[in-house]
Amino acid sequence: MADPPLYAALLLIQLNFAIGAVAAALALPKTEPLTFALIREVCAACLLTAYAVKQGAPAVPPRGSRALMARLGACACATQVLAIVGLKLSADPTAFALWQPAQPVAVAAASILLRWDRPDAGRIAGVALAAVGCYVATMAGTGGAGLAAHGCFAAAAAAGAAYQLVSKPATRRHAPVAVAAWAYSYAAVGTALSAAALWAGGVSLCPECSSFYSVPLEAWPALAWWILFSTCVNYALMMWCVKRSSPTLVSAASALQPPLAAVCALIAIALTGGAAACGVGGGRCVAAPTVRDGVAACLIVCGVLAVARSETSATTASPPAEYARVPVEGGA
Repeated sequence: MADPPLYAALLLIQLNFAIGAVAAALALPKTEPLTFALIREVCAACLLTAYAVKQGAPAVPPRGSRALMARLGACACATQVLAIVGLKLSADPTAFALWQPAQPVAVAAASILLRWDRPDAGRIAGVALAAVGCYVATMAGTGGAGLAAHGCFAAAAAAGAAYQLVSKPATRRHAPVAVAAWAYSYAAVGTALSAAALWAGGVSLCPECSSFYSVPLEAWPALAWWILFSTCVNYALMMWCVKRSSPTLVSAASALQPPLAAVCALIAIALTGGAAACGVGGGRCVAAPTVRDGVAACLIVCGVLAVARSETSATTASPPAEYARVPVEGGA
């Protein structure tokens, strides 16, 4: 049955991510990525928690749900930090977006390997097509992203798939906005520990930055977008969409992200008269999408569609017992 509010929310989520990727690519050349991620997650956790408390949820998760929320927070932390580091290394929002549709394919592949789903022809074909698309995306010369950046994007996509799988039982126990708030609180702790370890060791991911702790003035608009839209709005909407549908459908909507990111990158380059394109001038830039990006996107999206078409239900056949149990909220 058609659900216009659900599909509108899914489209808005992908558009927010696409705009955020372009904004981050322009903002990160002189910004320490872990500092950027830490400020983003602390601010987002505070805003989400304040809203959740206003809606009647507790500020901290019940004892019986803390381990689940910690796993969800670890997934959120890995997703955000790896995505920002990858954008820092590449300035290529299209390459970042290319990996997002791989999430439902990764879930399907894992389900087959773990024997939660039957290895039917549709799923196998979808996994194979997406794998070829990912290979094309990582070939040398794709946009501005090298192998290290693609590795970050791939790991971020895997963490994002895990986030959506874990979020389903979480939203069955608690309100979606409370789940997002608690997850980001744990994610902020994880990012803070990672940043502290680098600070203590004197390791910097931004050699050209004037300070590990400073954020240039031109980076604050992008940081504000990531806090308000790419995090608060998107993750609250994502939890609502997962509760209303399934992790598979929410992941499949990420197929919209590559074309949206490519369009946003081209708009950013056009609005600056081409000055924002990497290779034109120094400083901040965004990599323009290439033909190879388009080929990779088509293969990955076809893989997603093949997997989605083969889905006969929103859940796997035999999920782990932990994710099948739904204890009463607040229980030990």
